[in-house]
Amino acid sequence: MAGSERCGPGCQARRAAAWAVSESEPEPEPLGPGAAAAATGSPSGEGPAGRPRRRRVPGEAAARRRERERRKEQEALEKRRRREEAAAAWRLLRLMEVCADPGLLKDPGSDAWVKILSSLDCKYSFEPQAIPCSITWRRNMPNTLSSPDGPMVKTEEEKEVLVLVEPEDFLKRLFSLTQSFVNAPSASQPDLNQVLPLAGLAGSSTKTYSLAVVGLDAYRRCNQEQGRQQALSPGKQRPSSQPGPELSMTQEEILEALVVLQLWGNMEVLFLDTWQEFGQQVSALTKAIAKRPYKRQLESQELPFCAAGAWASGVRVEKDGTGLWQVWKRQIQQFNRVSPATAAAIAEAYPSPSLLLQAYQECSTGDEKRLLLSDIPVKSDISGKDRRVGPDLSHHIYLFMVSTDPDLVLDLGT
Repeated sequence: MAGSERCGPGCQARRAAAWAVSESEPEPEPLGPGAAAAATGSPSGEGPAGRPRRRRVPGEAAARRRERERRKEQEALEKRRRREEAAAAWRLLRLMEVCADPGLLKDPGSDAWVKILSSLDCKYSFEPQAIPCSITWRRNMPNTLSSPDGPMVKTEEEKEVLVLVEPEDFLKRLFSLTQSFVNAPSASQPDLNQVLPLAGLAGSSTKTYSLAVVGLDAYRRCNQEQGRQQALSPGKQRPSSQPGPELSMTQEEILEALVVLQLWGNMEVLFLDTWQEFGQQVSALTKAIAKRPYKRQLESQELPFCAAGAWASGVRVEKDGTGLWQVWKRQIQQFNRVSPATAAAIAEAYPSPSLLLQAYQECSTGDEKRLLLSDIPVKSDISGKDRRVGPDLSHHIYLFMVSTDPDLVLDLGT
C-alpha cells in the first residue's frame, strides 16, 4: 500500500492542520535566548522582570491620542490669539508722531533733515514746543489688549526731548557753567539751568534731554581765524557779533563740562557736522523709541532668552523625559570654545549630570576628578581624526559641577 494509505488517523489530522495554515500568514519568528527564558520562566500574567503586566483598557490608546490632539489644538489657538494681539498692538505702536518746533526750519540747510524725516514711516508735525528748537515724540498707546471691542487708544508723549543749540549759544552757556563751577567749588551740584533753562517747565524732571550742536568745529575754526587776523591788525575793533572769552575754552575744558552735564544733569550732547547727520540722528531716535514697547514686551516674558521653536534652537522636553539628553548636551556646549561634537561626546559618556556627579564621587583624588573627562575621544566631522576633550575643558566642567562660589571664573583665558 502507498504511504498515505498506511497513515493512521493522527497522521491525517496533523496533515490537515498543516494544510490549514494560509500562505499569506507569516511564520512565527524563533524566540531569542532572553525571550525564550522569559516565556518559559515567567509565570502567567507577569512581565520579563517578574512584574505584573498591566491590562490595557479597550480604547485607552485612542483616548490618549484624542487628548493629545485636543491639547495641541488648544495650544495652537492660544499662540494664534497671542500673535494677533501682539500684531494689533504693534500696528498701533508704530503710529509714531514726531513733533518739531518751527524754529528748526529757519536755517537754509534744514531741508536736508526734513527730507529724511518725511521718508520715515511715521507722522510728523511742526508746532511750538515748550523749549524752542526742540523735538518731541508721541504715540498712540492701547489701554488694553483684551477688550471685546478691540484695543482702546490713547495718546502719550515720550520722555525723550532733542534740543538743537546754536554753536555760539552753546559755547556761551558752557562757559557760564564752567565759571560758576569754578567760582563755587564747594557747591554740591552745579547750576545746570545755565545750559538748558528747565526750572519753569512742568514735568521736566521726568524727561530725558539731549543737546544737538550742528557745525561747532567749523564755527570755532572760523572765529579762531578771525581772531588771528585781528591780532595781525591791531587797529581794527572786534565785531560785536564775534564771541568773547568762550572761544578761549580748550578741548579739555569742553570735555570736562560735558562730563558734568552727563553726570549731574543726565544730558547727552551730540556734535554733528551737517544737517544730514542731524536728520539721521532724528531718524535713529524715532526708530529706537518706536521699538521700545516691543522690546519691553519681550523682556517681560518668562525666560525670553530661551524661546521655543527650532529657529531659536529650543529643545522640547516631554513628560517621559525625552529631550533631557539634548538639554544636557546644550548646557555643555555653552562653555567657551566647545563644539557640538565635543558636547555630544561628553553627553554620551555621562548621559546626565547626576551620573557625572556620581563619577566624581567615585574618584579618589582631586587630580583624578579634574582629569576625568580629558581622555574622552571626540570624532571630528571635518578632519575625520579623533581627538580628546582635553584637560582644560575637563577642569572647567568639574568646577562648574562641584563649586559653590557664585563669583568663580571658569575660563581664565577669556
